[in-house]
Amino acid sequence: MKLNFYKKMSFIIFVGAILRVIAIYLFGDEEVANEWGIILTNLEENNILSVRSVDGVPVPNIFMPPLYPLILFLIKLAFNETHVFLNIVFILQTCISLISIFIVYKILIEIFNQNISIIGSIIYTIFPINIFAVSQISSISLQMFLINLFLYGFIKFFKDPTNMNMILFSLPSSLLILLRGEFLVFVILSLLYLLIKHYCIKKVITSLLLVLILVSPYLYRNYQIFEQVTITKSFGYNLLKGNHPKTLVEGTAMFRTVEKVIPETEKKLDELNKLGPIKTHDLLKDKILLDQAIIFIKEDPTKYIALYFKKFFSFLFFDINSSYPNYYSIFHLLPKILISLTTIGGIFTTASLSKSIKNYFSLFYLANIGLFSIFFILPRYSLSLLTIQIILSLYFVEKINKRFNFLR
Repeated sequence: MKLNFYKKMSFIIFVGAILRVIAIYLFGDEEVANEWGIILTNLEENNILSVRSVDGVPVPNIFMPPLYPLILFLIKLAFNETHVFLNIVFILQTCISLISIFIVYKILIEIFNQNISIIGSIIYTIFPINIFAVSQISSISLQMFLINLFLYGFIKFFKDPTNMNMILFSLPSSLLILLRGEFLVFVILSLLYLLIKHYCIKKVITSLLLVLILVSPYLYRNYQIFEQVTITKSFGYNLLKGNHPKTLVEGTAMFRTVEKVIPETEKKLDELNKLGPIKTHDLLKDKILLDQAIIFIKEDPTKYIALYFKKFFSFLFFDINSSYPNYYSIFHLLPKILISLTTIGGIFTTASLSKSIKNYFSLFYLANIGLFSIFFILPRYSLSLLTIQIILSLYFVEKINKRFNFLR
């Protein structure tokens, strides 16, 4: 029986590897573009973590979280030639994507029987956008890997709040915060759920302290430069990108050119730039963008409330007005719609007032959509919730199976 399982998992991972290699060959990035390229260049040439420059001088970053660019920088130190560097990044992303398949199985077997867990692992392995993700210079593959570790740690901690399981939950939590600053919200919500379930105040506080200790070097760096205890300050940028008169569900291309998209900010940003490359430039710029976003929302709150629900629907199902290339490809849209429908089915079939792990998954899923819909929705955002969607979908499948017994 165990030998048969290893054969199945080995075959699934082998197929996953082949599909990812093909995706890299067909779609792999040929350069480190956009913000990742800027940060990487500034780390190499100026020894500073910076994504913006004033008068040609890079200013300290508080806009982007640090983990992924620092990983790229370490790889670049060892493999400087561009072609080799890109291949190493793709190999690394493929490896963590393949390891994620096994972690997803470990998550599922904590909840379901082996047959259903294998089905869930296959879905995760062949899901088209998950395959495509490894071919891009993007933090999404690392994010999914860490989210899977986070979910596995949470399940173990939820079932048995021991010190070891607390550490298993806290380690990926801290790395996710360094990868996506807003993930602190979901760490806190998860700890509150554990507290409500087990009343383990000491363990919850210890876990939170451990997370804060692990991210404290970067918190200290930001306090030294900006006098702010924070991982990132991009709330203004994200809010304005998703809430202005010309915005779409997926926001608009405002990176480094916000004044060209929103003329109302041009004068204030010009005044900020006249101050030169001051170290608090990122912080002050985000405040300008935040103030402008609030002005727009106050001027027409009904419009932005309606836009919020449009973004919520787009995250939940699909964007009816997406401008992304190949967004409406059947290979992308059909799997997305199917898993969205079964996810909703899972939420309804598991809904209860109990403090169960099932309700946690539903709350985690809906809280993510609720938070990101305040800002803007990019196609890759839903990928970070793929494991949660698979879990909820399998609850739905399990419910149907109990009635029709089609999985033996």
